[in-house]
Amino acid sequence: MKEFLTIGCLLLMLPVFGQQEQKLITLEEAIRLARSQSLDAMMAKNQWRAAYWQYRNYKADLLPNVKLTGTIPSFNRTMSSYLKEDGTYKYVSSNSISEQMALSLTQNIPLTGGQLSLQSQLERVDQLEGNRETEYMSVPFNVVFSQPLITANPLKWNTRIEPEKYKQAQQQFVVDMESIAIQAVSCYFDLLLAMINVNIDKQNLESSKKLMEIARGKRERGLISDNDLLQLRLNYLNASSSLIQTEQAYEQKMFALRNYLGYNDRVLLVPEIPGECPGIEVSYERVLELADKNNPFCHEVICRLLNARQQVAQAKAGRGFQADVYASIGYTGTDSRFKDTYRNLRNRESVSLGISIPILNWGKGRGQVELARSQEDIVKVQVEQETQNFEQNVLTTVRQYQEQSRLNEIVRLADTVAQKRYKTAYETFVLGQISVLDLNAARTEQDDARRMYISQLYSSWRYFYTLRKLTLYDFEQEQDIIYEQEKY
Repeated sequence: MKEFLTIGCLLLMLPVFGQQEQKLITLEEAIRLARSQSLDAMMAKNQWRAAYWQYRNYKADLLPNVKLTGTIPSFNRTMSSYLKEDGTYKYVSSNSISEQMALSLTQNIPLTGGQLSLQSQLERVDQLEGNRETEYMSVPFNVVFSQPLITANPLKWNTRIEPEKYKQAQQQFVVDMESIAIQAVSCYFDLLLAMINVNIDKQNLESSKKLMEIARGKRERGLISDNDLLQLRLNYLNASSSLIQTEQAYEQKMFALRNYLGYNDRVLLVPEIPGECPGIEVSYERVLELADKNNPFCHEVICRLLNARQQVAQAKAGRGFQADVYASIGYTGTDSRFKDTYRNLRNRESVSLGISIPILNWGKGRGQVELARSQEDIVKVQVEQETQNFEQNVLTTVRQYQEQSRLNEIVRLADTVAQKRYKTAYETFVLGQISVLDLNAARTEQDDARRMYISQLYSSWRYFYTLRKLTLYDFEQEQDIIYEQEKY
């Protein structure tokens, strides 16, 4: 039956689309093309790429950072004031060229939120007026340590959040690919059903025309009434009107699938009727277990809860006493000759403790903490509700898929019976043994059964890919679904 419908639809489309390049396409090919070249696929790949580089940036924050900075050169011609011993000011001119280079090695400390840096610096100043002297200053070695004493330590929170976000992004990419497959299945079957409708209407139009010619001969012999003849003429007119509408719908569905798969308007896609979706044994417990392991929803929940806790920690750390420690120790030297700047070095130390104590802020700090706690409670309630909805969605999908095999068998049998019934009714009407109403009923049931067969095929394939999307598991190969993810 499937081969007959496909060939019949193709032949019926030839007169309408004779100038276009016809391409037979299978459901598997449509899904493959959608995953590789649809706009949704490109968007999914770009989202994955952004997540990948965000994770790379986070990993880079944990590694030593080497940086070379400098000013080569800096020209300065200004007038500046200085305070004399008698308390008066005098303006003097400054005309110089300076060069400065610094090399630093910096390491963030995730455990404390501080930063440790090793630095080396060299500076040269050339006076362009007066004695025209050249001076060098070197800092061959300097250790700098900075540490906030009271902090929520964002870097420590990132070590917990970013890996979860990266896992979520990896799994979300697979979900997006399965969503693209579902959309491709939808567009494919929309076109297939539209093609079947055109085929049905063309067959009905041709059949109505033949029956009307037969009925005219019978009316001349007095074998049927005027009412039956008018009813057949009305059937012919309705079939003509329906064909115009279904052809318009067919063009729209053709554009939708063609556009989604990346074909131009010179290609006429002819979808083949696919077989039934793979029959696999699934249970709610097994599917829920796979969904808990593979679905990005679980990592999303963890990220949202961690973000909410981080906001509370930041609000608590920022509401009261603040203190930062800065310490620097090293050596420095100056001289008019370059090589002598590294001799007779002197110690270079700097230590500071900065504090910030709110005296009166009208309860703003406490309000920020309570606001963050309220937001955390909201997130917890939302997560609990969404988790229940997720589990219910899993249960519903499993039950719906489990019924597909039985439904496929029923509609397949109904389609076969309806075709045989209409053939029998047609032959019986020609012999004059049944009325036009009985013939119309048989034709309507045949058309409905054929459409129901295609619709049921669509439902079974959609539930199959929805099951894959929820679990990210290939039940045929019995392994997790993994797509090759390019890293840029």
